[in-house]
Amino acid sequence: MMRITLPLHRIVPGLFPLLVATGAFATTIGELQGSGHLSPYAGRSVEDVRGIVTAVSRNGFWLQDETPDADERTADAVFIYVAKGAKPAVGDRLGVSGRVGEYRPGRNPDNLTITQIDDARWQRLASGVPLPAPVRIGEGGRLPPTTAIAPTVGNVEAARRALEPARYAMDFFESLEGMRVEIDDAVAVSPRGKRGELVVIAAAQAQTGLRSARGALTIAPGAFNPHRILIDDSLAATPAGVTVGDHLRGVRGVVDYAYGSYRLKLTEAPQLVAQSLPADAAPPLAPGQLSVAAYNVENLGGDAPQARFGALARQIVGPLRAPHLLALEEVQDSSGTRDNGVTDATRTLTRLTDAVRAAGGPAYRWIDVAPENNADGGAPGANIRQVILYDPARVQLDGSVGGAREAVAIGLGGKLQPAAGRIAPSDSAFESSRKPLAAQFTVAGKRLVVVATHFVSKRMDQPLFGPQQPPFAGSEVQRAAQAAVVADFVHTLRGHRADVAIIVLGDFNDFAFGPAAQALESAGLANLTLGLPPQERYSFIYQGNAQALDHVFVSPALAESLRGYQIVHLNAEYPDAQSDHDPVRAVFAIDAIPR
Repeated sequence: MMRITLPLHRIVPGLFPLLVATGAFATTIGELQGSGHLSPYAGRSVEDVRGIVTAVSRNGFWLQDETPDADERTADAVFIYVAKGAKPAVGDRLGVSGRVGEYRPGRNPDNLTITQIDDARWQRLASGVPLPAPVRIGEGGRLPPTTAIAPTVGNVEAARRALEPARYAMDFFESLEGMRVEIDDAVAVSPRGKRGELVVIAAAQAQTGLRSARGALTIAPGAFNPHRILIDDSLAATPAGVTVGDHLRGVRGVVDYAYGSYRLKLTEAPQLVAQSLPADAAPPLAPGQLSVAAYNVENLGGDAPQARFGALARQIVGPLRAPHLLALEEVQDSSGTRDNGVTDATRTLTRLTDAVRAAGGPAYRWIDVAPENNADGGAPGANIRQVILYDPARVQLDGSVGGAREAVAIGLGGKLQPAAGRIAPSDSAFESSRKPLAAQFTVAGKRLVVVATHFVSKRMDQPLFGPQQPPFAGSEVQRAAQAAVVADFVHTLRGHRADVAIIVLGDFNDFAFGPAAQALESAGLANLTLGLPPQERYSFIYQGNAQALDHVFVSPALAESLRGYQIVHLNAEYPDAQSDHDPVRAVFAIDAIPR
């Protein structure tokens, strides 16, 4: 619907006049937004765009049409950018003039754009006007698509295609850009994060996708749960203490986009209906069993509060049952993130192992190769690395430990020389990344080789809801190269002795169906994660997607001695957890391990 511009009858003090009695036509917000990703008015000036203010931020406000059009493809709201000066109040009816722009958050090419009116001037026409009714997501309302994020057209903005909100989740949320939305009953599929954000799905879609027994929403090949809705607390607070499986009632806000994801910016605080999610625990060991675990302790430095060491120790001794061998990832040096040239982690490991003993656990010894300063990635100055803790009452290291540049070699009979050290530390696959740590142990007279890994992260991959479809996972290239080096090490070791007992474990930063996992499987290793039901394969939750990044791979000889495997859910589903990862634990019958 087109409107005729009326003469000004009142100008907000301090603002430039924005309307003149020229009889020129103004556009509706729906026409301004258009039926695609980019506004057909981009780069053009518009006058007297009418609507109601629904939310106000530090640099502007959202304006929504009182009379929505009949086209579900066209959003009926738009963000008005006002960097300085007075801003209107929620419930004001305005006429707005300015230049239509497509703002790309952070100027990051991996972000979609937001349609907005820049250099905006506005006239208040009325105050205290009832807000437009929000679009309801849930039972009796609209529901986002659950299978496809976007068509595989390359750059979705350059494709200039009309939105298909009933088919693609990206189009669904784009068609609601800036609009008021409500979810009467939302189910949390992530905990409340450190910045207050969390991810939900509509309760009407609670049985859609792979839901774990504990309520997490698990990914699968080609299935990344596009119906997830990220809740943003920058305008109104999210409830404290939200855990996976909790319900939130009265979730209302405006749809925005930032950091590679659509998000619902709350305009009022929802009600939390908490559910009880007990912490997980591994079963006790039977006599004659060996337990091996991996745990990413999320940047544990020597300067961390004592309470954190105590809490981690209680997890290790309690629900994790004090594994005989424990591979740790993201262990920082003794000074934490201070970039002072220190790479030694003695203080960090002493404080942790002392806390384990104080919690009733074993007197762990450790295997640690201090990296060269700032050579292995992670926070500058922190020098994260893998460490292997072992209980000398059950497990014995077979010799000495090598240095940062010394590659562990495979000698006659498949013996490691030295007994512990880094795998190919100078290989380009591990540039600015953690080097695998290998160690040879004796368990009841039997040889066991353990490789602790922490492959390069997914941090630089393109987002699922970015312009490029399908998104490019650039980190897979380096991760696949790292896995190939470890696979070659395993292949060589097995060539010396076919029945060697090998465990490769840690944080692989890759899914069980990813290329890194496939490379290790090609070396004859079995990924124990694949023995779990598909909906239970998760050790980490990112933007509501539960996923397995932590794995245990074993050689065929050792697979025959397996007596149990579990991802122990202690952290990923909970706010204020000790880590963002859950540990994984495998149990073997010692008698069944080949000599």
